[in-house]
Amino acid sequence: MSDAAAPRRSHSGQPLPATPIPQDTGDVDPAPPGTSSASAPARRRGPRSGSRAGTGAETTRDAILDAARTSFLAKGFAKTTIRGVARAAGVDPALVSYYFGSKGDLFGASMNLRIRASEEIAKVISGDIRTAGPRLVRLAMTAWDDSSGGVTFRSLLRWVSTDDGAPEAVQTYATEQIAVPVAQALEQAGVLGPDARERATLAGSQLVGLAMIRYVFQVEPLASAPVDHLVEVVGPTIQHYLTGPLLRRQTPESR
Repeated sequence: MSDAAAPRRSHSGQPLPATPIPQDTGDVDPAPPGTSSASAPARRRGPRSGSRAGTGAETTRDAILDAARTSFLAKGFAKTTIRGVARAAGVDPALVSYYFGSKGDLFGASMNLRIRASEEIAKVISGDIRTAGPRLVRLAMTAWDDSSGGVTFRSLLRWVSTDDGAPEAVQTYATEQIAVPVAQALEQAGVLGPDARERATLAGSQLVGLAMIRYVFQVEPLASAPVDHLVEVVGPTIQHYLTGPLLRRQTPESR
């Protein structure tokens, strides 16, 4: 009993001040990869626990997105790195992957390419699918022509021909922002899966090709054509891809 109550002493025999034993707090969420569990850090780099968790996580995410957007627009896709974005945002590189996954996913999120795309496309096609083509052209051209909302997309297209990594970024955009939402909307309208995916990819390729001509190569008269005119002339082509007859691909079994 007396040994248990004796004060702790240093190697030199001097008594040490008593210190409280830290209590284990079982209600603290584990920190994500790249964060430290040390107490009172100078700057927390992960989601906060408790009622302020959302605020801390959003602050970290916003810092990463701002740094990524700046890097992508200034350096392009290929020269932007996860480590460089993390350094600019003041976070551990593992946190970038924790929140956003791959560099392609980070690109899409930082450029605001995923915001409401699926919902807007679904709304366009969920009406009368027989007249959805012109509405889809109007949706795309209006968004991309917008002086503020479309600037990042136009910036993406402008370095497509000079950045080795740009095709991956464009492919990610065309697939995730156009083809996938269109295919999902077509499937909900009763179009079978493989057929829906082919039709959606055809429509997406037409829209991205139109964007390249209009914003990158600036070929007249399409570069300065009013949106109404583009809807009138391109809409029927998109409509054919969505609902018109398609030539069936021949397979070895069908020959």
